[in-house]
Amino acid sequence: MIRIETKKDQKKITQLEEDVLGPGRFARPSYRIREGHTHNIFYSHVYIRGSKIVASIRYFDCQNEGLKGLMLGPLIVNQKFKGNGIGTELINTTIDKIKEQKINFLVLIGEHEYYKKFGFDINKEIYFKLNVRSEKVHSKILINSTKLSGLIEIG
Repeated sequence: MIRIETKKDQKKITQLEEDVLGPGRFARPSYRIREGHTHNIFYSHVYIRGSKIVASIRYFDCQNEGLKGLMLGPLIVNQKFKGNGIGTELINTTIDKIKEQKINFLVLIGEHEYYKKFGFDINKEIYFKLNVRSEKVHSKILINSTKLSGLIEIG
């Protein structure tokens, strides 16, 4: 079952992050870019199996040249449940919800082979305050006339 994240989920999600990503997550550019910012709980969801949170997806508000966007991440799935389509279901469900809003674009830092199936393209025209390898920077345009270039600001 997928549902919107609540404040009560915070400890369980933090533990899931630790279990799946380990302490190395603090050094990743995607983590450091989001550091100090609060995720947008309206778009962030969890996947429940029984009474346990087995996956989580979060989004952070961002903007580019005055355009409203969201940064996806992290997407975490408990190792025992990987390969069962849970991550795919979380992404598809949340993107469908986001499309109903006036959000111009989504961005993320990740692997092209995974995210291209959701319509994300590598975007070498945008960048973050921290150095990120350009082949890891992806965007998905949600409002047709949107053109992204320059700095993506989080918050």
